[in-house]
Amino acid sequence: MKNKITKVMRRKVNERTYYFGAIPSSLIKESTFVPVLENSPKTALMEITEEGYQRPGSMPRMNKFKQFLKANPNSLVPPVILSGRGRWKYESSKFDPDIGVITIEGPAAIIDGQHRMGGYVALFDAEETEVDADFLLIENLTRDEEIREFIMINDSQVGVPKSLGTFISTDNPHLTSKIGGDYVKIAWGLSTDQASPFLGRITRTKIGPEHLFALHSIATQLEKMFSHGAFFDSPIDKKMEIALKYWNIIQDAHPTEFDDMSKLGIPRQGKKAFEYKILELTGFIAWSQIGYQILGGAYNPDTEEVNWESVESQIDYLSGRIDWRKDGQYKNATGLVGGPQIRIDMERALQIRS
Repeated sequence: MKNKITKVMRRKVNERTYYFGAIPSSLIKESTFVPVLENSPKTALMEITEEGYQRPGSMPRMNKFKQFLKANPNSLVPPVILSGRGRWKYESSKFDPDIGVITIEGPAAIIDGQHRMGGYVALFDAEETEVDADFLLIENLTRDEEIREFIMINDSQVGVPKSLGTFISTDNPHLTSKIGGDYVKIAWGLSTDQASPFLGRITRTKIGPEHLFALHSIATQLEKMFSHGAFFDSPIDKKMEIALKYWNIIQDAHPTEFDDMSKLGIPRQGKKAFEYKILELTGFIAWSQIGYQILGGAYNPDTEEVNWESVESQIDYLSGRIDWRKDGQYKNATGLVGGPQIRIDMERALQIRS
């Protein structure tokens, strides 16, 4: 039997229709879902990863809200925001076209409020305590419009990782991104391509013990690296190919420094145990900025060919002249300041060589 929600109010803003109502917590799990990029280790809600765009939920945050509900039964909670996905059907009453009933024919997507919804469900599952959760349901959103609502809501709150916003804004016509979409895709390719030295080490969401970098940081540096005029008309697949080979050459020239990677995810080690800066953002910035010069000078835009012999020669030369030790020459050079400082010394070394 299909579930129904009564006493629903319909409203319109210009061409957009939305509904106010309240759903019993006993119906939330089967009537809603969260469109996530990756499944949560544990959650009280249904999650779907196909075409997902949100970060995984946090069960501790859901349980924290569950405890809030128990301790504050009279507290007013802001409504969650849902996208009907064509599955929640509104029918007007006989007395007022803007007061009616919603019939639930399938799950609606939770745009905002997954941890609140998870708290309602967790409370019901643990104690069978029924609580009505207020909602605002938006009708007829495309996926891109849904993502836009998600970004707009969360841009004014603390909590959505910058890398996630960067990743899901790519190719969305309703959003403008400071980082070109090609570079977001290349950055993610560096984390997913089996040939990449950074396979599984770049995250779209929260940085875990197995990660080196956040996606938006890598995309920003790649955009600068490929800003050389030689790459103006180069297609994304060519840039991806070049980025992969460039970093593989750097890895081959620095086997000891890249051994730091083996410390990731190991208790009491991880990035804190790194001995070198090359796998820190400092190193990625330095190699990306010098990559503008090395790759730009070695690339022929007419043939789309790279003089890899020249690239390898310059990287090999630099490998013996830059001190990547964390307690060495660049001990106090970090991040957005340290990376360019090391790049200047790289440029000086290459100029002396020539």
